[in-house]
Amino acid sequence: MVLGLLDAAASTQPALTQPTVTLEFAAGGGGGLGGALGEVGGAIAGLAGLGTGTAALADGLIALTLRRDLAPAVDVAELLLVRVPGGPDLPAPGDQGRIGLAAGDQSAGFACAVELVETGARGLARLTATNGGRLLAQTRVDRSYADQAPGAIIDDLAQRAGATSAAGGAGQNLPRYVADGGRSVLEHIARLAATAGRLAAFDDAGELTLIDDTATGDSVATFAAGETLLDFRVVAREGAGSLTVDGAGASDSGGNAWAWLRKEAGPMSVSGGDGLPQRRLAAPWVRSPQTAADLAGAHLRAQARMAALGRFLVPAAPAVVPGAVFTIAGTGTADGTWRALAVTLRFDRATGMTSEIEAAPTGAGAGLPLGLPAGLGGLP
Repeated sequence: MVLGLLDAAASTQPALTQPTVTLEFAAGGGGGLGGALGEVGGAIAGLAGLGTGTAALADGLIALTLRRDLAPAVDVAELLLVRVPGGPDLPAPGDQGRIGLAAGDQSAGFACAVELVETGARGLARLTATNGGRLLAQTRVDRSYADQAPGAIIDDLAQRAGATSAAGGAGQNLPRYVADGGRSVLEHIARLAATAGRLAAFDDAGELTLIDDTATGDSVATFAAGETLLDFRVVAREGAGSLTVDGAGASDSGGNAWAWLRKEAGPMSVSGGDGLPQRRLAAPWVRSPQTAADLAGAHLRAQARMAALGRFLVPAAPAVVPGAVFTIAGTGTADGTWRALAVTLRFDRATGMTSEIEAAPTGAGAGLPLGLPAGLGGLP
């Protein structure tokens, strides 16, 4: 483990920024999130910032904690609010809206619905708001699919749970997939995203999207030691080990089945990684070498990320959300590009806004070799 404690006086200080939080909520909606909520008709709106004087909903905001993560985790915001005299009433359970975050030239949003309201003494209220991830995590279905891509299955499952999704046709068609009640819809979506070689997360507008964690992408921000990087920790663990994905064998008709082409009825396997621990993953919904390789690669990259995990504390970085790429400089040990996996953003009037980012190097696990079945490396 590498622990960094930075001296802010060691370098030229960056320009000060004033973080702001906007709150827009509209009554009703029944708890479902039907799409992007950036513009809420008849919204109760407000602005909170350091030194702002607008008498509106967000002017009574005492503190905010927003946790955004990758599936199957659920995004959640917790707000401490008091009603401003002469201002609007506080949101009620089921109200839909948007939390807007801004600092300098960075901004982001969190489309959500109020799930819980807890009132206390002196008018203080604690609100919990979530996005479509809660609906997916609370929904279980029994439904089967045939000859559809993982992305198409994800879109259908999300729609049935009341959320919106833009997974599209990601991944190769699966001969069959059974979404059973033994897992939540959100867990099925995370597994299907991995089958397509992707990660799943909700964007600012509350829409489920798939993230290509093998793509470098453009860096949304740079954090330098002694300037905008307040603290950091980098954990180094043993390697990811090896993984074997056991897919299905030949089907009755032979469609999308490598074993049919080789006249073998047994299950096919794809292996990747090296060393210990050695793990096996049964994936009976997989029947092509490429799909098995995508699934194995996704799991191996996840293991590699856990072997090189970083935590970074920075001031007011709303643009850094799960899946975003950012740059670390001036540390000597953690310099380079990182991909955010989870972000906890905190705001209060006493200390301003900070972002605690859990991330992994952008190349973590990208170069792990995968062993396709002999003689099948060229099959589509």
